Amino acid sequence: MDYDLSRIDYTICGITYPDTLKILPLACPKLQQKFVVGDKNGVLQCLSIKDEEPVVQFKTLPGKPITSVQLASTIDSPADKIFAASGSEVKGYTRKGKVFLTIETSLSDTITSMCILGADLILCSGRTVTCYRDLNEFYSYACEDRVLDIAAFATPNSTRVRLLVLIANKGATLFEGGQVLTRAAISAGPSRLAVPLSHHLSGISAFYGAADGSIGLITYEESRLSSKCLVEGRELGSVVCVGWFVGNGGTHLAVGRHDGSIQLYLIDLENIAKKPRLKFTYFSGEPVTSIDGGCVGTEECELLVTTFSGRIFALRSRRLVSGAVALANVPQDALTARRAKLETEVARLEKQTANEREKYQRSTRSLQAVLSTPPLLDIQYELSGASHDGWQEARIISAVPLDMLFIYCDKKLDIQTDNSAVLSICPSQGTAADLLATVRCQAGTRRLWVRMCYVLDSSIGKRATSLRVLIYALPAGAPRVARLLTLRLPALPYYSLHEDIDCDNEKRSWCQIRVSGSFSVAELTSWLTEALPGDLPRPASNVTFVRRHTLLGTIIICRYQRGSAVLKTDNISTAAVIKDIVSNCSVKKSIRVEISCDIPDDCCLKSFQRIQEQFILQHKKYEDTTLEKALSALNLDVNTMDEENSTLCHDYLRVWAAKTDDMAETYFNELVDTVEHWYMDWCDLSLHRSKQINEGLQLREALRHCRLETVYKILANEPLSPQEYY
Repeated sequence: MDYDLSRIDYTICGITYPDTLKILPLACPKLQQKFVVGDKNGVLQCLSIKDEEPVVQFKTLPGKPITSVQLASTIDSPADKIFAASGSEVKGYTRKGKVFLTIETSLSDTITSMCILGADLILCSGRTVTCYRDLNEFYSYACEDRVLDIAAFATPNSTRVRLLVLIANKGATLFEGGQVLTRAAISAGPSRLAVPLSHHLSGISAFYGAADGSIGLITYEESRLSSKCLVEGRELGSVVCVGWFVGNGGTHLAVGRHDGSIQLYLIDLENIAKKPRLKFTYFSGEPVTSIDGGCVGTEECELLVTTFSGRIFALRSRRLVSGAVALANVPQDALTARRAKLETEVARLEKQTANEREKYQRSTRSLQAVLSTPPLLDIQYELSGASHDGWQEARIISAVPLDMLFIYCDKKLDIQTDNSAVLSICPSQGTAADLLATVRCQAGTRRLWVRMCYVLDSSIGKRATSLRVLIYALPAGAPRVARLLTLRLPALPYYSLHEDIDCDNEKRSWCQIRVSGSFSVAELTSWLTEALPGDLPRPASNVTFVRRHTLLGTIIICRYQRGSAVLKTDNISTAAVIKDIVSNCSVKKSIRVEISCDIPDDCCLKSFQRIQEQFILQHKKYEDTTLEKALSALNLDVNTMDEENSTLCHDYLRVWAAKTDDMAETYFNELVDTVEHWYMDWCDLSLHRSKQINEGLQLREALRHCRLETVYKILANEPLSPQEYY
């Protein structure tokens, strides 16, 4: 990369939540900046760095977990007030730690994010956005789903504030005066906002980071809110936090991710729609929760970072980190005092550890009946949607090093893990249709991923079902108490992209399922959780959301309320799976429901026409890959592969010359199975079971050889000529 930055560790606090670290602006020039951080223990502390050592300016007593920290920003003065949210309460602190404001809100959910503009304090809690003006509740708005992040913008020639809100499963929404102005759907699932410097007053535009790792731009022009993806995710971790770094001759967007990676993207503030340039990447080893730029440890700008476990470190120029340069200006007395301080701290920790160990041993050997309450492991985990190969990735991050993982599933799974662990599959006990695996972690491992894929039997008629996977995480230290993680692998893992509800007007061949009965909105949401990945919208009086297939581009539209639901999709296999899951779940709950299906005759043909170009491309890649593997097995000499004197034909030489690693990433077989399942499910749902066996075999052969005319006839239910039978 272009920048040469190195890490220097400052201190450790408690476990941190996203967006809980801020760098205070300079009170006067030529001074190093202070920073404030809040943790899960409820401790808010303001620190500065002197001679590479943290100096506590003020520190609060423990309390409720601090979930958000913001600085007050007024138009005419720098931000010199600190606001910390914990639970449903907001407190304001001065630079010296004096509490000047306490707001006890009436919010029922924990405050997850907030922003301050002038005299307006905007709080996000659950699905509610609440605006306080001059310490009085000004207005409140209930959104359709969870509020993820928010940004405030001043309105020209008015006291009104416009709010740009990220809503789960919905995208971005612009509010003004408690009313919705416009919306924009973002399929990537945005998670965090970063407003360009000085854009709070000039216009409405903000960068967003998404759950799939992508970065984009949201703009409001001519009464229209639009979004544009600037950087593709490319299997990077989901974006947890974003910030700004001004240095190296430009303004950079700093991105912290769930996989522990940190990126700096150079932004052109004159043309923010231009694609950012990646200038630096660093991997920290655990999720990054907050990131900000400023002059903290030196007079040059550095990037200040906090991680999930509470580690606070900076990324600064390498020449300022090397030992000789870093200690050149430190007096000898300061070095001696630093060493004595470290020795005292080590002795204190050793004594505390010995006391806790002795206390634990006494309690375990006691004959009296006492209640043992071992500490709960602080673990974060998330399950991603499926990629084109069907694998789902579970990312597990622990605040303490892990020793082993025990994985169990009552169905057979394909499983993989990363290089920091050793995977062992245990033989099945009594039945072959289960999985029991152990994962042995390397020393100091606090982050690892586990990839899982449920492979269906090749026999047609067996549909995907949701699976429950149990993961027992065992720490490396004492006490040896495992933490149980329960993962639900959905039956339709590919439907992880969000879409706008306007796609209902597209010209597709819709398969429609109508469900009626005595079920509630929450019950139907839980049934759909068995099928679809990610978080579904929270129950409300009316729920509507749209998901798109990452591989095929097919869509599912869900609209339901109490006792009634309409589910539409242009993928008949999706309709069949949804129908089976709703039916099975209602039987388990002893709820009587009525399910009716409306299946068009041309649904399979229309769906295949949408993926025809993709199918032809994958067929060509599949044939080239097969031929390349055959040529590699021949061990041909140099003269044979020479284009001038070669004995091979032109096609063989072309395949050999175009040999690349991505040729092996073909998913042609998956497309063949998908189209075949479309036809079989259509025969099943439309009561044409007599065609399943004969036409199914003919369809598979035609798909394998990419004979599109025969495929069209079978999917359109037209008779085949004798020459077309194999």
